[in-house]
Amino acid sequence: MTDHTIAVIIPSLNGAPQVLLDALGEQTLPVDEREQVLNVRPNGHARNVGVARTAADTLVFIDDDALPGTPDLIERLVEPLWRDEMLGVVGASKLIPPDGGWFQQWVAREVPRIEHAVVDEPLETNPDPPTYYCEITTTCCAMRREVFEAVGGFSDTLLRGVDTEFFVRVRRAGYRLLLAPNCWTWHPAPATLRALFRKQFLYGVGHGQEVAADPTRAVGLQSRPGLYLLIRTALLIPNVFLAYSYADPDLKLGFRPLRAAASYASALGFGWQRLVSEPRARGRA
Repeated sequence: MTDHTIAVIIPSLNGAPQVLLDALGEQTLPVDEREQVLNVRPNGHARNVGVARTAADTLVFIDDDALPGTPDLIERLVEPLWRDEMLGVVGASKLIPPDGGWFQQWVAREVPRIEHAVVDEPLETNPDPPTYYCEITTTCCAMRREVFEAVGGFSDTLLRGVDTEFFVRVRRAGYRLLLAPNCWTWHPAPATLRALFRKQFLYGVGHGQEVAADPTRAVGLQSRPGLYLLIRTALLIPNVFLAYSYADPDLKLGFRPLRAAASYASALGFGWQRLVSEPRARGRA
């Protein structure tokens, strides 16, 4: 382990809170470099800037609104990378803080990818077709610098969905992705309906950008965005009672209005990107 160095990269618009910096300083595995990337957008570009400013051979990314849930978080992320050269990315689970408000707890119960349950054993989670789903996110993950450079870093232009797009390229390069056991970050859910809707809308926009650049990333009817949006609109009310998403494709009876609203917001963002924003951009070119 002494042959390796670690850089922690924190994209942040206003600076990471002191509680996060203190928690990183208390980790069981010391960090050699800690780079805050201030006021750089979008977040994929911010991460690339942070990597360029560091020299360590192992990179750990953590969002400025996340907190390590365990004192050995970084150790659990990087050690598998050093043992297995075919591991491309290792990520932590994600939980909302115990003091999260009632609305945030509601969001976490209903909306996929807000939380990722802690596992007791390493979980291989590769973003393969047809859904490209992966249990890890860039909220907190680690990789070797050589992997980052081999796939060309993060997208500099995607508004959201940067992690999935990057992970797909890592997987296509032949690497595996792993959810590390018994480690997690505390990461808050959106605190209002407006914040949830905006977050999910931008995820849809980002996915629309992905599909424009790589049409093979379209799932189901997304290759026909007009029809896709029409059908998603027709299914909005049924989805309140019969939940479905690409992240969790099993149909479940129940009453999940937030899940339906979040999923529809993503569909609207995707449709807006493909049907409005993208044609406008082509028209200005």
